[in-house]
Parts: sequence; C-alpha cells; structure tokens
Amino acid sequence: MSRKARTFVYIAISFVCMLLLILTMAWSQGVDPFHPRTRMYWLAAVLAGLYISIRGAVFIERIQYRRERKAEEAETPSRLSNNIKDRMAARKARVAAAQKKAQQRGE
Repeated sequence: MSRKARTFVYIAISFVCMLLLILTMAWSQGVDPFHPRTRMYWLAAVLAGLYISIRGAVFIERIQYRRERKAEEAETPSRLSNNIKDRMAARKARVAAAQKKAQQRGE
C-alpha cells in the first residue's frame, strides 16, 4: 500500500472515530446536534475533528515510514556497534564499496 493510500485510510478511520465521539458527547449532554439552533456549533466541532484526524494520520504515517526506513537501514551493519562482528562486516562493506568506486573511476 502506498504512503498516500495508507494516510487516507488512517484519516478515514480517525475521522469516523471523531464523529462518533462528537455525536456521543452531544447526546450524552442531551443536545440534539442536528437542531437548527445548534447545528453550526456542532459543524465547527466536526471540522475541528477533521483537522485533528488529518494531522494525526499524517503524524502516525510519518512515524511508521521512519520506522520502516530505519528497519531497512538496520540490515546493514553499523561501524558504531558494540559487536565486533558487526564492525568488521561494516568495514568489509566499506572496503568493497571503495574498491567498486575505484574500479568505476579507472574505467
């Protein structure tokens, strides 16, 4: 699933949750949110819920994207690791990359 599609799914789910929360709060207070006198106030609450849903979904998707990227980068060993095998593997990878780069320059 692409990042945009995932973000829109998160927006839709969180907006439905916000609508349910707003309507539940209105009815628990004994207010009809569809009454003509209070309709505009509740519409403002729905718009605020939409804004919160969008911002929250974008925030959550960015966190997940960073975690995915970090997991992809974690596959390569780090030269700063405490494990000697990781440091040696990172050194071998750097040497191989330098040799490949030198070969490309020589050709």
